[in-house]
Amino acid sequence: MGKFYQKRSMLLLLTGIAVLGGQYGAYATPNDSPTHLEKMIVTARRPVVHMPGDYSVRETEMGVLGSVDYMNIPVQSNTLTQKAIAINKSPGSTIWKVATLDPSVTSKGTNTYNTVAIRGFSISAHDYYLNGISGLLSSSSIPMNFVDRLEIISGPSSLLMGVPDNGSVGGSINVVPKVAEDNKIAVTESFSGKSNWEHGIDISSRWGKNQQWGVRLVADYSAGNTEYRNETMTRKNVFVNLDYRDEKSNAELLYGYRYVHQNAPVLGLYIGEFDLPKAPDGDANFQLPWSQYLYNNDILALSYERKLTPSWQVFFKAGYQDEDWRSCFESYYPELLDNKGNFAATLEELPIKFWRLSLAAGIRGELQTGNLKHKISLSADRLSHQGRGQDWWDYDKQYLGNIYDHSIENPAYQIPQFKLTDWYYSGAYIFSGVSVVDIIEPQMSKWTFLAGIRRQNEKSFTKHDGKDYTKTLNTSANILNLGAMYAIQANTKLYFNYMEGVSKGYLVPAGRGYSNQGEYLPPKPTDQYEFGVKWEDDSWGGSASIFRLEQGSLQTDAKKRLGYSGKVKNSGLQVTATGKFNDKLNWSAGLMYLDSLQKGGTNDGKTISGISKWNVTASGDYQLNDRFSVNARVHWNSSAYIDSANSKTVPSWFYLDVGGRYEKRMDANKSVFAQLNIFNVLNRNYWIASGNNVVRLGGPRTLVFTVGYEF
Repeated sequence: MGKFYQKRSMLLLLTGIAVLGGQYGAYATPNDSPTHLEKMIVTARRPVVHMPGDYSVRETEMGVLGSVDYMNIPVQSNTLTQKAIAINKSPGSTIWKVATLDPSVTSKGTNTYNTVAIRGFSISAHDYYLNGISGLLSSSSIPMNFVDRLEIISGPSSLLMGVPDNGSVGGSINVVPKVAEDNKIAVTESFSGKSNWEHGIDISSRWGKNQQWGVRLVADYSAGNTEYRNETMTRKNVFVNLDYRDEKSNAELLYGYRYVHQNAPVLGLYIGEFDLPKAPDGDANFQLPWSQYLYNNDILALSYERKLTPSWQVFFKAGYQDEDWRSCFESYYPELLDNKGNFAATLEELPIKFWRLSLAAGIRGELQTGNLKHKISLSADRLSHQGRGQDWWDYDKQYLGNIYDHSIENPAYQIPQFKLTDWYYSGAYIFSGVSVVDIIEPQMSKWTFLAGIRRQNEKSFTKHDGKDYTKTLNTSANILNLGAMYAIQANTKLYFNYMEGVSKGYLVPAGRGYSNQGEYLPPKPTDQYEFGVKWEDDSWGGSASIFRLEQGSLQTDAKKRLGYSGKVKNSGLQVTATGKFNDKLNWSAGLMYLDSLQKGGTNDGKTISGISKWNVTASGDYQLNDRFSVNARVHWNSSAYIDSANSKTVPSWFYLDVGGRYEKRMDANKSVFAQLNIFNVLNRNYWIASGNNVVRLGGPRTLVFTVGYEF
């Protein structure tokens, strides 16, 4: 099956490249309009309307609902722009640097893994959406050269977006790819870290009657040492996005290919029973220099919308993704041996392969019943996943090092000889669901109501005889969403929502001492209650809310049985705002207070590890003149517990980033720019708590310099 889809992917790639040779034509991008957009349903691409300050966009793609203005729905959303991406460009980690501009998002990963948490619940990058399609992105080093916007929903969103690959429930991140604009070519060169060079090209063209056809080709190559010792990354990617739009239709076909070779991939440190040592230099690396990640993947995404009548449209989305990790050679995680920074590492080689296929289709439109206006959306979606793997783990051999002296680089440590196991099937599953959502607007009323329900099914394949899966487990759940919004004034609205979600089921693993190994635990339900306010005017806009999320907690009891015991309760406050003080000074800021507690079970009353109570972020930029601008960002986290018993703490930390940009436009079609970003400019050394007794370094002072020419 994998080879079939790969051949299909390559065929579509060649088709897209062939279209690239199409006729060039003049195309003028409509000017952005500050007009407030009340219409919820979109049938064709329209100008992206920015919030004051240009860090955020008014609308967010909400799956079954289509593109929705943030003021018109009782859900917390934030769409981050190209400007936000440009001032946070850092190879391998740009996506979480940008996402954490939203205060509900905190980083849990590094260059190696792009994992984040939303409102305290971890979200693997496998669970990010691509153009609203689930399961198409890898967990590591997601490129941003092909990305136009980053859309974030805070709170359970599977009713709107469809189920993510790993069943994350804290919220969603949707990566929106670039589409063709004017006919243009742009080239960029970047330097970052210790010796990492990046070369990029971006080609865009539109042609045909009314410029309805477009193609965008984005490619990138980078290689060299990152900001961490011994971590080198070679990355190659190419993305081709072919689109068509007219008065009735809007379609996109995106193909992407990625290759990553990463030596000494930076991971965390397992603390165990010892006290947290003082943080070493920010560029320290606890991995053996010759450990590596080597993988490539193909991405294929199709989206199509067609207007049936002035009020109704149908939509269809499909995606395919494969990942081939030819080498996953790591020590995961190095473990502290004492209070002096000595640690030990063991090695594992774990080649793995994944295949995912995602489908969604539906219809949405408007109808009237009495004095009630309904915006109805109905969709069905399906995500299938299968994987294979090999393994080798040397339990007996230990590689010793110290976090302060780089002794893990001992030349006596050579790559061992090993033999991998035969390929095994790592499991397969199918998620499917049907969602129905109704936005209700009474005539002559200031109220708007949301009601939605989803039926979600999970089919898990857990045993394989070498030819086929022999055991199947099935489970299902209903997900309810309710919301209400009241307009105090035209530009100020109160809102409430109740949102449900369910995680992925869990098969209790063998070989770990659990008395119920092999038992299948059903998905964990999650409930969210949120009350908030949204506002806007000509100079600023934003939202503030209080929320509470509850989810069943997975724990081991006295009989060594793994199961759900008690709940995790995350209660908090979130404030997000963006704006401008004048024509030259723009800003974006937010804070989240989060009280994350275990209720019931082994650690009743304890704070969940790896979660800070306070997360604060603020960014700003100042336009000195028509060519020069400067920017800065500060990010602060309060202290966090490392372990579930709350016996060890990571101190509070902050970093300051600064940057500047020069841009000169020679004429309407030609411009040149140079941009300098310095992350952690004060070069502070600090730990970040990842939870479960694991910490990671915040990273050293890092310079990123980029020059570009567009013509």
